[in-house]
Amino acid sequence: MPLLFCGRRAPVFDVMQCWSERPVRLPKVACPERRVSTRFPLAMDVGYALMGRREQRETGSGQTIDLSSSGLSFTADRPLLTGQKLEVAIDWPVLLDGGVRLQLVVSGVVVRTSGTTTALNIQRHEFKTRGDSLTIRVAGLRNDR
Repeated sequence: MPLLFCGRRAPVFDVMQCWSERPVRLPKVACPERRVSTRFPLAMDVGYALMGRREQRETGSGQTIDLSSSGLSFTADRPLLTGQKLEVAIDWPVLLDGGVRLQLVVSGVVVRTSGTTTALNIQRHEFKTRGDSLTIRVAGLRNDR
């Protein structure tokens, strides 16, 4: 059966030749890293809560591995599932105006897990002020230290 191109018979050679002549854009730097945002190593305690419609939300704790503007990698106290929506709170190490404690609160979706290691795609973030005692407050979770 002959190949048709715009209602006319097209030789296979010409069709193949068009594909082989298509320009290809190569990356300038050969690098296996595909992330858009730079990840910064950060080892800090976190508290998290599974976001849902239930009155009683599941909560947990863990330790950050790294952080970027679009993602967070951390170890959780138990395995989490891909697709789960989380709210995560990190007691920020830098004081606002030299004396006000801050907490970074991010929410997003778990995009990858391996055991208790979890990768979160950050959809929203905000800094909140903390009280005098070091606490992690995530939607009702209070863990005084």
